[in-house]
Amino acid sequence: KYKVNDTDGAPIVFADKIKSVSRYLIGGVFFGLGWALVGACPGPLFVLLGAGLYPILIVIVSAILGTYLYGILKSYLPH
Repeated sequence: KYKVNDTDGAPIVFADKIKSVSRYLIGGVFFGLGWALVGACPGPLFVLLGAGLYPILIVIVSAILGTYLYGILKSYLPH
């Protein structure tokens, strides 16, 4: 829209995403279920750990493993 260029002068082009309800619905359900099962927003997990709620370590380790797994499987997923 604004014809923006990068530092080398090449135009920055954003490809349109394929719109589908299912990918957002499935991703939102997984995120929402995780949030509901933990009972805490993903942001203050380390604050809960610092407050002495040590079972939150299971959640932190699971979040890190989930992020790592996504990094491995990212190239196989339809983005």
